[in-house]
Amino acid sequence: MTRFIRREFQVEEPDKVTVIRQDTPAERPQMPGTGVLYLIGLPGSGKSTLAARLAGELGCPAATLPLDDNPDEALTQLLANGPAIIEVPHKLLLGSAFRERLKATGRVLYLMADVETLARRLAKTPQEEPQLRERLGRQRTSYEPLFMQTLHLMAPADGGLDEVLAEVLERVRM
Repeated sequence: MTRFIRREFQVEEPDKVTVIRQDTPAERPQMPGTGVLYLIGLPGSGKSTLAARLAGELGCPAATLPLDDNPDEALTQLLANGPAIIEVPHKLLLGSAFRERLKATGRVLYLMADVETLARRLAKTPQEEPQLRERLGRQRTSYEPLFMQTLHLMAPADGGLDEVLAEVLERVRM
């Protein structure tokens, strides 16, 4: 866990004094408390693998939203089953109404990884990496704004699975 220096600083100006306190944590924004955690991110960010590991750690099922004609219906069925870890394919985030529904029905965690790491994870051979980097770079440019509009939480997904899992568990349990 990242630890910050906790001190009180006073800034004096001729007509006022500003006190900036860092000894108490900032209030977190209100997040839906349904027990549903959505994992979003580009291919290769670890959504599937992490969903399975998180489900085991948190004692709830893992599921993947299908890329079909009616993701809203599939989501309704998954939500009826109670708390879960749900992997959301990035292409489903194109609809603003769907993004808003995710935000309203659970906590959305964006697994953010650099393009080089994603390409390395997805490439079957080293020769495939340059093409994958190019494609993933375009996808990241297109989808990053959608991820940012949807997320409640963000976790770096560049490291190994155990490292990413520990980081995600820290954020989810806060």
